[in-house]
Amino acid sequence: MQREVFHPAVMVSCIALVCLAMELAAESAKAGETEILKITVGKPTKLSDLINQNTASLMVSRTGVVAVFYPKPRTGPKFYRVSTDGGHTWSSEVNGPPELGGGQNSGTLFPGGPTGAIIPAASAWPSTNYTRAKDWKGDRDPNTENPEGLIEGRYDAIFLRFADDMLSWITELANYYVPHHILALDHIHGPAAAKGKIIQMPDSESLLMPMYGCFEGDDSNRHRSYLIRSSDQGRTWSYYATIDYIPEDPNPELPGHYLGSCEPSIELLPNGQMLAMLRTQYSHYPGEYRPMYVSWSDDFGKTWTKPIPTKPHLMNISPTLQVLDNGVVACQYGRPGFHIAFSLDHGHTWQDRVSFSHLPCGVITGQFDMIKVGPNRLLAVGNDFEGTKVWPVTVDRVKVSDTGGRLHGRVLDGQGHPIANATIERSPNRYTADDWLEDRTKSYPWREGVPILGYRSIQKQHGYSTVKSDAEGRFNFHDAALGESVLTVEADGYAPQHRHVNVRPQSQSQDFQLNPGRLVRSKVMDETGRGIPGICVVLNQWHVHTDSGGYFHWSMEDPAPQQVALQVYKKFNSQYVTLETTVALSQLESQPITLKNR
Repeated sequence: MQREVFHPAVMVSCIALVCLAMELAAESAKAGETEILKITVGKPTKLSDLINQNTASLMVSRTGVVAVFYPKPRTGPKFYRVSTDGGHTWSSEVNGPPELGGGQNSGTLFPGGPTGAIIPAASAWPSTNYTRAKDWKGDRDPNTENPEGLIEGRYDAIFLRFADDMLSWITELANYYVPHHILALDHIHGPAAAKGKIIQMPDSESLLMPMYGCFEGDDSNRHRSYLIRSSDQGRTWSYYATIDYIPEDPNPELPGHYLGSCEPSIELLPNGQMLAMLRTQYSHYPGEYRPMYVSWSDDFGKTWTKPIPTKPHLMNISPTLQVLDNGVVACQYGRPGFHIAFSLDHGHTWQDRVSFSHLPCGVITGQFDMIKVGPNRLLAVGNDFEGTKVWPVTVDRVKVSDTGGRLHGRVLDGQGHPIANATIERSPNRYTADDWLEDRTKSYPWREGVPILGYRSIQKQHGYSTVKSDAEGRFNFHDAALGESVLTVEADGYAPQHRHVNVRPQSQSQDFQLNPGRLVRSKVMDETGRGIPGICVVLNQWHVHTDSGGYFHWSMEDPAPQQVALQVYKKFNSQYVTLETTVALSQLESQPITLKNR
């Protein structure tokens, strides 16, 4: 019997076709799946009863021992605890370094050195001949002694070096060389170590530390974010690169007091890029919140893309970035409240926000911390209304069918009766906190206002998905895309409602109970008739901001007033004249508001 002979080229082709078919089959299988995050927040450990904490921080040694610092103002020692099991259990409280004020960044050192982790204890001050690190004996108070014989471009800072067990430390004086730095902004004596962690360069034993301050020629009211580098385990540092310095507000349409770029946090991404998260907000007040910005580098931090606002907006200060082994990027931040948001696309978009507290500024400022303690595990420290706590967080990527989830619910009135023909809109996710109700009992009422998710009314031109409620008040979005969105419900004769939802394959019913009231919507224009975004509109005690088209939206419950006190302004911007008047509600809805140029 004659045997068939296969030419090698034919065999290679067959193998290639089989492999291609397998790849196509795999891609086809993948096409039916999508990834979602399973985020598990464990039981927290309470550290103290202090609610107004604001300066807690975390660090981890190269052997995995974690330390959590939580100073208690006016109580003496700087307290901390350690954990040898990734934060599951903690030691009793011990006295920490007196130099540590809290809120600093930290860095885990590579193997081979005498210590496992470092943390700068204070802002730097100008070097003098006496205060060089090699001459320092630990007997000088940098905050009270006048520096003499300044050495140009050089600054000193106290560093703490912890042993691998985090139970002992040594105090050293490190030296920064930043030749163009100037002493500007009252609260910065020199180069300021930022909130973000010190990271190790992937191709060497060098360390990078994010900093902020002012350089020669900079606007002294605008911060610059930059990096310094060390090749001797943090004993000496020199200027490396600028992340961002933009003196003019790149997004004047947004409300708030533009600061420039400060409190940078950096991380190495799995794709080889570096990511930076930047604070751009100056003021403490809720009416002036601005989003944090993100920037990327393709050359290990030497050059950076133009920063852009986070999407959706993360409000608004003190970010800390960490990258998990599964590629998820986590960002801890605060004010208002205390949160962690996550990204599956290297920081371009953010999702699945976990909120530990929504307490307003005046109680907390959100200057807390987070650190990676395992392949997919984080620890976050901060406070809620009960005190200062440390929370364990596990983040897993889970594959599910991409056929969507069922987003359904009912619309009812105050007596539980169904509301038929209500319009329900599913719009893109946003975390923007730019609406708030001022508290008349406070001396500075709008400082204590609690911002909430900004209400936006349903507008057909946006083209977002909408459905109507049936005779039983039921609504259903079939095969809704998995992920986060905002549901808005409007019905004639009722005050609209909205809420943030996270659609999963098995989602709970989203039921709304509407109160009698109405929607109030109007527009703020300039003298040419163009809508002005980012304008603050005060209606009695309710504060809102105009959207990208200049519209503002107000969900008003009965009894509706005949007239409202109206204030319209663009704070921190002298372009427009502030309008203050009393106006009939009917006029407010029927006539756009025109702001005049100064």
